[in-house]
Amino acid sequence: MSLHGILLIDLLGLVFAGWILNLVRTRRLHLGYALLWLTAVAGAMVLVSAAPLMAFVTRAVGALFPASALALLAFAFIFFVLILFSVQMSALTRRQTELVKAIGRQAMRDDEAADD
Repeated sequence: MSLHGILLIDLLGLVFAGWILNLVRTRRLHLGYALLWLTAVAGAMVLVSAAPLMAFVTRAVGALFPASALALLAFAFIFFVLILFSVQMSALTRRQTELVKAIGRQAMRDDEAADD
């Protein structure tokens, strides 16, 4: 990759890192998710900036071009994040169902108490 491309990706990485930190500061992004995204951004910056490491990863994943290896790693990361979000949404759905049931039981008890 050219020096211009490496600098551009590193600059974008710094912009994304700043944005992520600002989202945490304004409490719009949970710290755990911020760490996940910051790790991904830092990993991408290191991978792109270190040519021997990028060449090794390209060979390790069986890609012909470094951009193909980056795209594969990005796809794998996005797939991981989607599964993580699906698991968390399932847990929230389960908690919401239990909460609705508890509220319903409480409402029934309150109605029975009011009838007495």
